[in-house]
Amino acid sequence: MEETNKLEKMFTDIKDYAETRLDIVVLNTQDKATNVISSMASAVILGTLGLFILLFLSVGAAWSLGEYLHSPSIGFFSIAGFYLLVALVLFLNRDKWIKMPIINAILKKITFHENN
Repeated sequence: MEETNKLEKMFTDIKDYAETRLDIVVLNTQDKATNVISSMASAVILGTLGLFILLFLSVGAAWSLGEYLHSPSIGFFSIAGFYLLVALVLFLNRDKWIKMPIINAILKKITFHENN
């Protein structure tokens, strides 16, 4: 009888341990997911604000260049050409400058708690 009680207690302890480990895994996964999502949301918000700043600076630069060259269209086409050149350079280096840093940042966020 005593052996049966010990065996039942051992199975109950194993069950409790397994449930606790599962809860810990779920909580760690939730923590990592919310960390990544909040970082992405922050990047989107800051990126949007940066785009607005870039837009107004570009319009101002195109307008000023157009005034200087006495042709507003030349100013706007010059700025557009500059952005086309920037876009081409970014496109050619997209894996090295964009894709890999984003992947590394996400992996760093996910694996941060495992290193501590």
